[in-house]
Amino acid sequence: MDKLIIPFRMHQAGWFLLAICAVLGIGIDGWQTGIIFGFFMVASLLLHEAGHIFAATFLGVRVHEFGLSMAGAYIRRAYASSPQDEVFIATAGPLMNFCLILPLSFVPVLGHQLALCNLALGLVNLLPLPSSDGLRILRALRLSNPEPSA
Repeated sequence: MDKLIIPFRMHQAGWFLLAICAVLGIGIDGWQTGIIFGFFMVASLLLHEAGHIFAATFLGVRVHEFGLSMAGAYIRRAYASSPQDEVFIATAGPLMNFCLILPLSFVPVLGHQLALCNLALGLVNLLPLPSSDGLRILRALRLSNPEPSA
């Protein structure tokens, strides 16, 4: 049971990220629904990380903490025992965002914007950029398929 309890850490800069999401929400949808939009965007970031946590836990990979910092939502975890497991864990976050798209599209008022933001979040995370899921996937695939020696 102790493995299922994962501490949440809210960095001081995480509050700044919350404020940025609220301001972006206000810019997209005005004061009335903008704050709510910002809250749901942060929830989407945390659900993305929950996807990674579920996959890691399923594979028996220990997750040390998850949290919110200025860089976004994150998890700290041990490495998986195989490159294929690393790919599975890294893919689970964007997959969670993609799974949210259809249900969110039926939510009145904010659903369409939230669905598009989750689509963007999932796609951007699959790009092989520094500290992205896409880069983790690419590295794990390289480990599982080493270059043949000449």
